[in-house]
Amino acid sequence: MKVNEMGALIRGITSNVNLFIGSKIERYGIKHGQFEYFLLIYSIPGINQLELARMKNVGKASVTKALKILEEDGFVTRITDEEDRRNSRCFVTKKGEGIVHELLDVKTSVEADLFEGFNEEDKSTFLKLLSKLYVNSQKLTAELEMREDDE
Repeated sequence: MKVNEMGALIRGITSNVNLFIGSKIERYGIKHGQFEYFLLIYSIPGINQLELARMKNVGKASVTKALKILEEDGFVTRITDEEDRRNSRCFVTKKGEGIVHELLDVKTSVEADLFEGFNEEDKSTFLKLLSKLYVNSQKLTAELEMREDDE
């Protein structure tokens, strides 16, 4: 497989998954851009915005935008972090708790569909290899950051 084919496959998978998730969650008023943030906040109550940015490997502005939408729609609330008043801790609201199980079902369904035809060993091997690719990709960006620091 050529490198550009790998990139096209990864982008295609991401696009297909995002379209599918978007179609399943739009009735709840959440777009796929907020979906992962919402589930992370649910699974780690009190997570702060910096931790969300690190976990999603995005900038603080992206997190702020997604949280603003989720907050305006009443699904999450942000509370100023007492230890670092420049940051906020995030929690799912009662309204958010009302849809969390449906959203978790969508996530489970997507994963089951994606791994259709995989046995447990295939799945384990795939996830190990994907993790290696991710670590290697992090090295690429770390090299860029080191070059920027040297300039």
